[in-house]
Amino acid sequence: MYFAKSQHIIYRDYPEFGYLTDNRNFGYDTASKSCRKIGERILSKVGSMFYSVLTEHPQTIEKISQKLSCIFTDVPLLRLENDAKEFLTELSKDGFVRLLENETWSSEDKWFSYENVEKNLIEDDIYDSDKDNFDSHWFDAYRLTRLHLSVSGACNEHCIHCYFPKHLKKGIMQKELFLQLLAQCKEMNVINLTISGGEPMMNPNLLFFIRKCRENNFSINVLSNLTFLTEDIVEEFKITPLLSVQTSLYSLDENIHDSITGIKGSCRKTKKAIEILRNLNIPMQINCPIMKQNKDSYQEVLIWAKSLNIEASSDYMLFGCYDGSRENLHCRLELSEIETIIREHKEHQLDDNSLKSEVLSWSSICPVCYSSLCISPLGKVYPCEGWQSFLLGDISDTSLRDIWENSPGIKALRALTLEDFPKCVACNDREFCSICLIRNVNESNRLNCKDINPYFCSIAKMKRNIVNK
Repeated sequence: MYFAKSQHIIYRDYPEFGYLTDNRNFGYDTASKSCRKIGERILSKVGSMFYSVLTEHPQTIEKISQKLSCIFTDVPLLRLENDAKEFLTELSKDGFVRLLENETWSSEDKWFSYENVEKNLIEDDIYDSDKDNFDSHWFDAYRLTRLHLSVSGACNEHCIHCYFPKHLKKGIMQKELFLQLLAQCKEMNVINLTISGGEPMMNPNLLFFIRKCRENNFSINVLSNLTFLTEDIVEEFKITPLLSVQTSLYSLDENIHDSITGIKGSCRKTKKAIEILRNLNIPMQINCPIMKQNKDSYQEVLIWAKSLNIEASSDYMLFGCYDGSRENLHCRLELSEIETIIREHKEHQLDDNSLKSEVLSWSSICPVCYSSLCISPLGKVYPCEGWQSFLLGDISDTSLRDIWENSPGIKALRALTLEDFPKCVACNDREFCSICLIRNVNESNRLNCKDINPYFCSIAKMKRNIVNK
């Protein structure tokens, strides 16, 4: 009997408990469609010590118990062996640990395969105990688990709907800053890193960044238009258990797609890159924002993606630039056009998440600064990528931990309650909406996140009327 770490499980050792989580928990839905998501589990401090002696290479229970005897010096070896065997066997039943027949035997620990996608797979999160106990450990404090790293402000495309003001698309993250952030993330037990831009592949250090993330056991998402995909990047993707590579494809009609990106030939390059990554079983998600230019052709993207078992979603909820300029909204759909699309989604179920994406569950407030932050290429800290008018701190003069724990801006956001949005509390359409601070602030004349955006209020009302008919 041999035990080894599961390749897709991430472990973090907190002062009061240990935390195991399926890497895929922090990704898009793509990877989870190919096999059951394991979920997450809280470990006691003793359980954390037992787990800590495992390696990716299979070990006998005798070898494991010998390692444990160096930690538990007053416990008999036979007892350690029996306890470890029982504990690790239970973890293996739930997928957190690999139980192997011999040192070289390969059990099924498959990351992802497009050929094995199960469309209706039921995924259960398995906890160490009941959910209430899990929540009491995990959600008793604000815990930074996700960091969005914009490694390049520059972008080779000029998408007409982009919320980045054109004059601010500049700068790339240097190695020194990235390594500084990585070290601080490791110290704070951050789990997931999303690498984006601009266009991240315009940063010549991207391969280095991804490699360092892999070596330090971070969960990774990459957001890219893929037009700069190279063989070297592909090779790195192949050996890195990426959660997903997300890209945008606006239409299969090259003229339409290229008119949105402003770059001739971009459709052909992105589509070719998608096919390359798909053939190599790199988990992907295609996003298809809907606007005036592609409202009559976006469905073709969803159908094409479905034929390849690639997860794809569409979204018409475009919002203004983060400097409040709204220069990108000339392509946003009119309410009458959105009504047509909602009815199409309801009638034809164009993608797996169509109704789910249209009818949002009511939540109290946008969760920015509860578990995530965004870092610009120059180390500026913001609530999220789309809200860069609100500076929370600067890594050049303040640590990530200090910003997370002491930033006045973060404290102000966490203090927001429903009472700060009285219009929403009494709204009959609240089950079809959510309070998105970015939508509010980017289209507010005051850049105030409490200014409710009437455009999205109208969409919520429309959803309620259509769904309830």
